[in-house]
Amino acid sequence: MSNITRNRRLIIGTVLLAALALAVLASYWLFPPTSPTEELDEKFLSWTIAIDGLVDRPLNLSVSNLLSMPSTSVNSPLYCVGGGTGYPVENGTWEGVRLKLVLEKAGIRSNAIKVAFYAPDGFSTDLTIQEAQRKDVIIAYKKDGEFLKDKNGNPDLRLVVPGKWGYKWIRGLNHIELVDYDFKGFYESRGYSDEANIE
Repeated sequence: MSNITRNRRLIIGTVLLAALALAVLASYWLFPPTSPTEELDEKFLSWTIAIDGLVDRPLNLSVSNLLSMPSTSVNSPLYCVGGGTGYPVENGTWEGVRLKLVLEKAGIRSNAIKVAFYAPDGFSTDLTIQEAQRKDVIIAYKKDGEFLKDKNGNPDLRLVVPGKWGYKWIRGLNHIELVDYDFKGFYESRGYSDEANIE
C-alpha cells in the first residue's frame, strides 16, 4: 500500500471520528439529560400527604419533601385477595421512603396503637403501630424506576406492605392518622382479616 493511500485512509478515518464526535455533542446539546425530578411539574411535586392524629408534630409532606428524604427499595409481589389464586397480580421493585421514618419525623405519641391510611376515593386500611414501623413497609412513589401516577397524572403514592394481602397496599395515599383505638379499614370493617397475612 502506497503512502498516499495510507494517508488518505488516515484522513478519512479522522474525519469520520470528528463527525461522530460532533454528532454526539449536538445530540447532548439538543437533548440534555434530565433527572426524574426535573421531568416532574410543580403540581406533581407539591402534592401532599397529611400525617396527623396522635403525633407531636402534624405534617404535610409534599412529593418534593419525600424525594428529599433517604430512599429505600423493596422488591415484593402484590397479591389480590379477590384473585382466587396464589399468583401475584403485580410485581416489581418499589422505591420510596420508609413509613417508620415518616412517623418518627412526626413524633409517635405513646398512646398510639394503630395507624389508619386513607385515599381520596374513601378507601382506607390500617396497620398496628408495630407493623407500621417494619423496615420493609414504605410509602412508594416509584415502581421499577417509573413514578407512580394516576389517570390524571397526579402522584399515586402506594403503601407497600410485603407479606400482606393487596387491600393493605392502599394506593392514592394522601392521609395517615395515628389513633388510640382498634381502627378497621374499608375491607377490614367488612369481615376481612385485619392481619391480612399471606400464608
